[in-house]
Amino acid sequence: MVQLDHSILQSVLKPARYTGGEWNAVHKDWSSVQCKFALALPDVYEVGMSNLGLAILYEILNRRADIAAERVYAPWVDMEEKMRERGIPLFSLESRHPIAEFDFLGFSLQYEMIYSNVLNMLDLAGTPLYAHERGDDMPFVMGGGPCVYNVEPIADFFDFFVIGEGEEVLLEICDAFIAWDSAGRAGGRRGFLTRLLSVDGIYVPSFYEPVYDTAGNFRELRPLHPEARPVIYKRVVRDMNAVMSVEHPLVPYMDIVHNRMMMELFRGCSRGCRFCQAGIAYRPARERTEEHLREMANGLIESTGYDEMSLTSLSSADYSCLGRLVDDLMTDYAGEKLSFSLPSLRIDSFSIDLAHRMQQVRKSGLTFAPEAGTQRMRDVINKGVTEENLLTACGAAFRHGWKQVKLYFMMGLPTETDEDIIGIARLAKKVVDLYTEIRGRRGCKVTVSVSCFVPKPYTPFQWFGQLPIEEFQRRQQLLKEHITDRSITFHYHDARLSVIEGVFARGDRRLAPALYEAWKNGAKFDGWSDLFDDSRYFAAFEKCGIDWEYFSRRTRTIGEPLPWAHTSPGVLERFLKSEWQKALAASLTEDCRRTHCTGCGICPTLGVDVIDYAGTEAEQTSAPVEVHPRAAETDAEHAPAARSLFVYRGLITKGEELRYVSHLDYANLFVRACKRAKLPMAYSEGFNPHMKVAFASALSLGAASDAEYVDFEMTEALPPSVVMKRLGEHLPRGAQMVRLKLLEGKHKALMADVDEARYRIAVPYAGDLDAVRESVRRYNAAESAVWERVTPKKKRTIETKTYIKTPVSFTLEHERLTFWMNLVVTSEGSVKPIEVLSVMVRDFALPIDPNEAYVTRIGLFADGVALIDRA
Repeated sequence: MVQLDHSILQSVLKPARYTGGEWNAVHKDWSSVQCKFALALPDVYEVGMSNLGLAILYEILNRRADIAAERVYAPWVDMEEKMRERGIPLFSLESRHPIAEFDFLGFSLQYEMIYSNVLNMLDLAGTPLYAHERGDDMPFVMGGGPCVYNVEPIADFFDFFVIGEGEEVLLEICDAFIAWDSAGRAGGRRGFLTRLLSVDGIYVPSFYEPVYDTAGNFRELRPLHPEARPVIYKRVVRDMNAVMSVEHPLVPYMDIVHNRMMMELFRGCSRGCRFCQAGIAYRPARERTEEHLREMANGLIESTGYDEMSLTSLSSADYSCLGRLVDDLMTDYAGEKLSFSLPSLRIDSFSIDLAHRMQQVRKSGLTFAPEAGTQRMRDVINKGVTEENLLTACGAAFRHGWKQVKLYFMMGLPTETDEDIIGIARLAKKVVDLYTEIRGRRGCKVTVSVSCFVPKPYTPFQWFGQLPIEEFQRRQQLLKEHITDRSITFHYHDARLSVIEGVFARGDRRLAPALYEAWKNGAKFDGWSDLFDDSRYFAAFEKCGIDWEYFSRRTRTIGEPLPWAHTSPGVLERFLKSEWQKALAASLTEDCRRTHCTGCGICPTLGVDVIDYAGTEAEQTSAPVEVHPRAAETDAEHAPAARSLFVYRGLITKGEELRYVSHLDYANLFVRACKRAKLPMAYSEGFNPHMKVAFASALSLGAASDAEYVDFEMTEALPPSVVMKRLGEHLPRGAQMVRLKLLEGKHKALMADVDEARYRIAVPYAGDLDAVRESVRRYNAAESAVWERVTPKKKRTIETKTYIKTPVSFTLEHERLTFWMNLVVTSEGSVKPIEVLSVMVRDFALPIDPNEAYVTRIGLFADGVALIDRA
């Protein structure tokens, strides 16, 4: 088990990324399981924790008693530096076991520009990057996710890939491993991979070799084993009601990209946008019933404490029962301040009335994706929406009070002209003018975001050559020049990044050495603009003798062999060819979901059907779904007399498990615990109501506390003992409600009342005690001791002596110094104990390392009285 030194966590950004212990995390005894699975997303914690697919697999695997699934994400650059410096291997969050000790390391490959992070994580794990170099005692490295429809550029680094949906096949893989392991691991590593050849949806690259002609063109992928299939078709879940989804999602102790519940309405999309790989990869559309979704929603709300639920799918507004589902959910949880959102909306299926109902709790901006600026271009890509659709939706939104709109577009699409680019600016201006016309004044904010088109495998545009960087940049400048209204904000993607993405999207195995070389030159976190450097890739291409334009810019001949043809979502090439020809003619293709089959071939090839309830919706009546009572139970015998709001003051701990959780995140975890405990909490008024909870003086990141204070208001008066009991069942480890009082009469707010904070600071020390004693004496006697606090936004000079209420003292016991500080707290803040220690080290020769200091707040006071006793 990896031990993380306090000094490391003290010195890195967002240490909660590495400490684990989140609500609903699963911890298993390794000695009781037969298969150990590390689920990885090669990006930072905030991104990885927002991935619904991994959350589903985590829960499915951990439902099995003989399987332990744990998580690992890419450490940020500061943490990586510390890990390499101290020889710390990549480790899992649940048990902190080194990743090298797992049986499987499974990467979710969301897009091509995280490939460099895969190599970096393998290196940090101490696992050879190339699959053929791994020994029998090393984990099997597998990949899954959207990128599996062309994994040839990274095939040499992986033992195998899962093609398609993983809910069912992952358990089959684990069963195959357990059987192989129980049989004495016959045949070694290759023996297990051979077993996988009989599992549908598994691609083992080592059992195939690419063949090229004399000109260097790809000709075929030749199987090297009699059981290796020429084409590996994706796995697909046939009945979304029958397969398990997330029931107890992990609730992080820090903010993440999508910090909310996610409920998948259905899977797949049949709209047929010709640029969209996901539209092909996840076909056919398969809905869940409304009754099942309501049951899922209840479980998510019960187990998380979130106040927002995202109703997710590739095109959520296409769910056939959406209007009734939203109404029923809002009825089920009326008065609970729960908000519901739709992350992906099509203009033609958008209902402003629906959005208005959904955002009664919290109103945010609206997002639409016209994708192109002219109708001709929208027809080329089969978007199937018109300018009138957009303006009608925006007009209705403006009448309902919205004034912020985001519009997403692409540039570089096949047949695009400068007129199509300028059309983006004109369309945005029409939205601004529409607001002025409707509201009679200016004030609308329109954000235009334009990405660079990347042709992807298994789309009708897979043959199209990508634009060069210079041409993307010229078109970006052209659009910028035509956006003149200050109400419009223009964002665009880095063309250099998109072109590198295009190289790997349609590349073959010859790119692996270049990726390896780019990684050796420092490539990682390439999706982060401040870390991406395209020169690393172009230098690698040159060193490896690779003509990158051959993969990116070349328009391919329809019918030529493609290096990704063996990992198939089931679509027929003749359908893609037909769609390419219809794109050139700007001809539309209907949505097959509710009209007629368009001949893509996926349903008959995979033996799966569209599941859509639109045809029977009129006849459906919603079966009653049992929803547990959400109102708090009251004890009339012991409750005080009724009044409108009841204020409680609690003394609560922030233990070692939560030391690296920020003050704001600590407050949020308390709020979620209150919701899980079903307490009748009071909320503020307005568009974005929040729970009426207030903490006292903020605690520094990295500090623990024996005495945090929180005031909160409820609409019913429950005995403090009842509230403490309920909270005790839902507060995470490290947060314990020690005392709770129901306040009577008037009282000062916590922040206004506190004037003193007392701390205990422990530091390892085995040196000369006289040196410590002299340093402390000199600091206490000094008239001035200034520290400069540096934050990302500003610098501030602090006279530490202003905040010292009583002289600093210390004791030494068992080679551990303990300092005691009583600090003044003012309305403008205070000094941090670590800052006092640091200035003592710098200016008064205190012989310690402040990074090793464990800071614990032991009390907050007003006029010398503990805040809990002031009430």
